Amino acid sequence: MNRKRYLFSLIILYILVSIFSNCKNSKPPDPSLSKRPLILKGQKIELSETFSAIDLKIVDSLLVILTYGDPFKFHVYNKNTLKFIGKFGSEGRGPSEYLLPSIMSQEIRIKDSSLLLIYDNTLRRLNYVNILEAIDKTNYYPKSISFHDRKISQVDILGSAVVSADSFIVGTSNTSNSGRFFCYDIYKNNMKWEPYYPATKIAPREGFQDDLYTTHLTLRPNSVDIAAASLFFKRIDVLDKKGNLKRTIVFENKNKEPDFSNANSWPPKGSHEYFTSISSTQSFIYALDIDLNVDDREIIDTVSLIKTTWEDLGTPPVIFKLTPKILKMDVDEENNKIFGVELFSSCIHLYNMNQH
Repeated sequence: MNRKRYLFSLIILYILVSIFSNCKNSKPPDPSLSKRPLILKGQKIELSETFSAIDLKIVDSLLVILTYGDPFKFHVYNKNTLKFIGKFGSEGRGPSEYLLPSIMSQEIRIKDSSLLLIYDNTLRRLNYVNILEAIDKTNYYPKSISFHDRKISQVDILGSAVVSADSFIVGTSNTSNSGRFFCYDIYKNNMKWEPYYPATKIAPREGFQDDLYTTHLTLRPNSVDIAAASLFFKRIDVLDKKGNLKRTIVFENKNKEPDFSNANSWPPKGSHEYFTSISSTQSFIYALDIDLNVDDREIIDTVSLIKTTWEDLGTPPVIFKLTPKILKMDVDEENNKIFGVELFSSCIHLYNMNQH
């Protein structure tokens, strides 16, 4: 049931963006942002072995693609040459198998190895994966933590999460605790919920409340700070390692608040979707804003990448306009590039931030 719900949510998001990606708020941009966005045109590159990408992550020199409908969940490419390297993560319940995996919003380093953190929403298991060791091997046994019969199991579907300071999982979920971050202490088996967004003036209808608080997280490389970006609220929140709010970057929203209570309106009348992906470096936060106003019909083929600092330095965020549109991205800080994918696509789009 959880798996069907998760896949249904992905498909609905894809359909909504496909139908309404030609919609845009015609009001002038917020003057607090960059006065004239830098327009970056992406290079479209077909992936040789991947036909249904739904997410991606850069780990050292590797580009890892999470796929849908392939016998192997993860496809690996060289990020510089885009040469296909191999696959891992076949379907099943074994140590190196997955049923409903999601990429945690980070990588970690242990000695000389970079590990990818993968959480399986069905198996309730967190794996620390050495990508090169896992490729094409059936007897690979990654370090893992099982959360069956522990308090984190009360999380229905873990939408986004990070592991901070080695002992805390901070994430978002579509449980009855919607509208909150949770902080789970791995060693003490202690779950704590932290409020983050105020209740809307127009209460959401039953069944939509979970989707209303869809949020994406990223962990700063120092493993202490966390940034969160919401789909329906145009703001970026900076949290500490336990999910407590440190500061908020609010982008003025002059739109009338949408009516989330109408059960016959999907998407909700007046709704506006914002952030669908977030990434970070030690100095900057990058949030992908699809700027999707479902009530307009203005044809566009761009999304905005908002680049801002972790600390309040008194400088406005910088905006890059990316064309064509993407829904998921990650930052290649080494080469000052952005890798992006559309959902269920067979290609990636590569943007060079030095292009301007």
